[in-house]
Amino acid sequence: MEYFKINQENRNKYLSKIFIMNRLCFFFLLPLFGFSQFAAHIEHLDSPINTYDADLNFCQFNDSSAYYTVISEENNYQSSIYLASKIRNKWKRARYSEFNSEKLNTGDICFLNNNEAVFSLCDLDNNCKLIFSSKGNFLKINTINNAGNKNIQGHLTNHKKQKVLYFVSDRKGGFGGLDIWLSIIDVNGNFGVPINAGSSINTSSDEITPFFNDFENKLYFSSNREKGLGGFDIYSSAGRLNLWNKAENVTALNSKEDEMYLVFYDKKNGYFSSNRKGARYKTNEYCCNDIFSFNILSPDTITEQYNWEKFKMITLYFHNDEPDCSTMKLTTQVNYKESYVSYFKIQDEYNNQNESSIEFFENNLKYNYNRLIQLLDNLTKELSLGKNIELQLRGYASPLHNFGYNINLSQRRIQSVINFIAIYQNSTLVKYLNSGQLSVLELPLGESKSLEVTSDNPNNIIDSVYSLEAMLERKVEIVKVILKK
Repeated sequence: MEYFKINQENRNKYLSKIFIMNRLCFFFLLPLFGFSQFAAHIEHLDSPINTYDADLNFCQFNDSSAYYTVISEENNYQSSIYLASKIRNKWKRARYSEFNSEKLNTGDICFLNNNEAVFSLCDLDNNCKLIFSSKGNFLKINTINNAGNKNIQGHLTNHKKQKVLYFVSDRKGGFGGLDIWLSIIDVNGNFGVPINAGSSINTSSDEITPFFNDFENKLYFSSNREKGLGGFDIYSSAGRLNLWNKAENVTALNSKEDEMYLVFYDKKNGYFSSNRKGARYKTNEYCCNDIFSFNILSPDTITEQYNWEKFKMITLYFHNDEPDCSTMKLTTQVNYKESYVSYFKIQDEYNNQNESSIEFFENNLKYNYNRLIQLLDNLTKELSLGKNIELQLRGYASPLHNFGYNINLSQRRIQSVINFIAIYQNSTLVKYLNSGQLSVLELPLGESKSLEVTSDNPNNIIDSVYSLEAMLERKVEIVKVILKK
C-alpha cells in the first residue's frame, strides 16, 4: 500500500493506483511467452462493497466475513481497512476495522490464520512499513522495514512447515522498479533477512501484490512488464521461495486495463481488483479499481453420453487480414492464441473508430476464447479414455479482398486454430492429431457467406475493417464436435 499526496486535478489518475509507484508504463507488444490456460467466470461485486472510490484487496477471512481496503474521496483519500459480512449469500455494508490508524493510511491486509495478519502502514510523507499482528499485538518488522525504502503488500504463507512472508519493496539489490521479496520466519517468530524472489518473478518493471496459492503451489502476482495485455496483468509461477518456473500470464483474468491483488479463497474461487470496464466511476471511466470475484471453470464430468452440443458454434475472431497478411499462402505458423492476444491489444484502435465495437471484445472475442479452453480440456479427457473425436471447423473472411484471396485467408485461420490445439497444455493433444484419434474437417468458405451489408471498399476502412459487421465476418466456427463410436 502506498500513499500519494494528490491534488484535485490529478486525483482520479492516482485513485486507482495509489498503492503502486507512479512510474507506471504500459506496453502493447505481442506476447511471445507462456500463458496460463484456464477459463473463469468473472463477476463485479455489487454495492455496497464496490463504490465510486477505489476498492482493493478483498481478502475473504471465512465463509461470512472479508477484509478489504477503501481509498475514500470523502475522507481526503485516506486508505483504510474495512470488514464486510456476508448474510444470506450477499455481502453487506462494511464497517471500519480494528486495523486502522486515525492519522495514517492502512491497507494490504493478509491473514495466515485466525491469529496472524500483516498489513501496510504509511504516513503522509509516503513512508510505508509492514506491521505484523499476532493475537491482537501489533509489531513492526524491523528486519524488513529499512529506512528510505517502501515495504508494502505483505503476504504470509506456509511452505510445508516453513512460515514465509512475501512482500513488495523498491530496496537495493532488486531488478528495478518494485520487486517481490521474501523473508523466512523462524520457529521463534523472527523475520529473516529479505531475499529477492529472483529473475523468474521480477523484471525491470514493477511486480506487485504477491499471493501464494497453497492448493497448487503457485505464486500469483501482478506486473506491468512488456508483452502483457495492457497495464498490470496477473501472472503465476510454480515453485517456492526464490526458486520459480517461468511466469505465465493468466489471460482468463486479464484485460487491457489493470488487474492486481489476486486472492484465492479456495481451490476454485477468489477475488482481484481492476479498473476494467464495469468498474464504478463518477466522471472518468477506468479511473478507479473495483473488486471482482472469479470462479475457475472445470471441465464437466465425463460420461459415455457426454453432451457436446454445448460446444457447437464456438466462434473465434480475427483482426483484418490475419494471420500472415498480404499473402496467398494456405498455411501459417501462427497459432490462434497469438492472434487472439494481438487482436485484444488493439481494442482501443477499434473503439476509436467505432464505439459499437466496445462490447465485442468481452462478449464475443474473449467469451469464445474461454469456451475454446473449456472444449480443449474436455477433449483431453475424452481422448485419454480412448475415444475418437472429429472437429468440424469452418473458416470465413470479410469481403474486403477478392474471392480467391479470402478462401486462402480463411484456410490460414483454420490452420491457426489447429496450431493452437497442437500446442495446448504442452502439446498434450498433438499425439492424438498425429494418430488420427482426433481429426479435423476443414471447411474454408472465404467471403461466400458474408452479408451483403458488409463493406468491401478498401478506401472506407471504417466500414470495411472497423465496423461490427466486418468484425463478425472474420472468424473460424467450430461447427460440430463428433464423438465417434
